Amino acid sequence: MREWSKVRARLKKTFENLGITFCEICGSTFNLSFAHSKKRRFITSEAELTEVCLICIPCHQEIETLPHVEMHRKVIEIIERRVEANGGA
Repeated sequence: MREWSKVRARLKKTFENLGITFCEICGSTFNLSFAHSKKRRFITSEAELTEVCLICIPCHQEIETLPHVEMHRKVIEIIERRVEANGGA
């Protein structure tokens, strides 16, 4: 949990610097949180901790109900779209 707190603080700055202050699924600006590509119990490295998208609570709840493989695919697609839009950043 302590490691996630440190990573989250860095991610918040990174996302703010990229201008990502909205849900990467629906565009909402309320109740945002990071959604991991893997369920937390399966995360084994800091690299996996940083594999996130920023989404609102309703969208987060929706993807959390997906099977693990589908949730992973959805988050990775969002990350890839973001990277493409930001020129590889």
